[in-house]
Amino acid sequence: MTYPQDLREKTPLWDSNYPIRFYRNRSRMAKKDDNILYLHWHEHFEIIDMQAGKAQFHIDSRPYEASAGDLLFVPAGALHVGYNASDEDVEFVAVVFNASLLRMLHPDPVYERYMLPFLDGRAQLPVKISASDEQGAPFRRLIRESTHEFEHPAAAYELIIKHNFHLLFALLSRQFLPDKFVDKPAPLRHSESFKPLIQHIEAHLADPLSVDQAAKMVNLNPYHFCKTFKKLTGRTFVDFVNWLRINEADRLLRETEWTVTEIAENIGCGNANYFTKLYKKYKSYPPSQVRRRLLIT
Repeated sequence: MTYPQDLREKTPLWDSNYPIRFYRNRSRMAKKDDNILYLHWHEHFEIIDMQAGKAQFHIDSRPYEASAGDLLFVPAGALHVGYNASDEDVEFVAVVFNASLLRMLHPDPVYERYMLPFLDGRAQLPVKISASDEQGAPFRRLIRESTHEFEHPAAAYELIIKHNFHLLFALLSRQFLPDKFVDKPAPLRHSESFKPLIQHIEAHLADPLSVDQAAKMVNLNPYHFCKTFKKLTGRTFVDFVNWLRINEADRLLRETEWTVTEIAENIGCGNANYFTKLYKKYKSYPPSQVRRRLLIT
C-alpha cells in the first residue's frame, strides 16, 4: 500500500554502516486518548517495546491494544499511530532499524533461507507478541539488552546490538517462518556470479565502474542488476561502492600519514572537497576529526 509522502517520517541521517536507533518515549500526566505516537510511516522496520501503561496502536489501519511487556512489530512502510488507552503515564521504546543492519556482505544460503524472507517482505512477523506469551521472553530480553547497550554505550556496544538482532531474527525465524520458505527457499538467481564482482570492486576501489559495466560483468541488464544487487547487499550499487571506499578511507586516515587529498585519490574520489562531503555523509563527521582524535590520544 502506498501512503502520502507528507506522512513519511524524515528520519535523521544515520551512519549507513549502523542503521539502528532506539527512541525512549515517555508521556507524563497523559490522559486517555492522548496522542503518544504521531501518524507516520517510513521505509525502516520498527519494534515497539511497551514499558509502562496501556496504549492502542493502529498499524496499517488495524488496532492493537498494548500494555507493559507487549511487543509490536511494525513492517517497513506501514502507516502507524499510537494513543494512550488510560489516564496514566505511558512509556515505550521504539527501535527503528533498516534491513541493511542484518544484510550479509557476501551471499549466504543460510541467511537467504532464514532471514531474507522477513527482510524482503515475502514473510511477515506477527504484529503483536503479548507479555503473557512465554515464547516471547527471549525476544523481549534481546531487545531490552540492546536498548540498555544503546542508552549506556560501552566499548563494542554496536557489535553487541548487531549480534543481538541477528539472534533475535534467527529466533523469530525459528518460531514464525512458514515451512515453505525453509523447505524450498527462493534462490537468488545470479548470487554466485556476484561474488567475483564484489571481489573486483574491493580490489579496484580507485577504478571507476559504472552500473552498466558492472551489469555486464554478471550478464544482466542494468535494471535487473540494480534490483538484484540491492536484494543481495541491502544497498544500491553506488551506495555499496561508496561505502567500501569510505571504509578504506577511514582505515587510511587512522593507519597512514597520507593527506586527505592523497587518500581521496587512492580510493577514486579525486576531489578532496567531494571526498570530505562523502565521508561526512557516511560517518556523520568530517575526516579531519579522525586525525584530531588520533592526536589527542
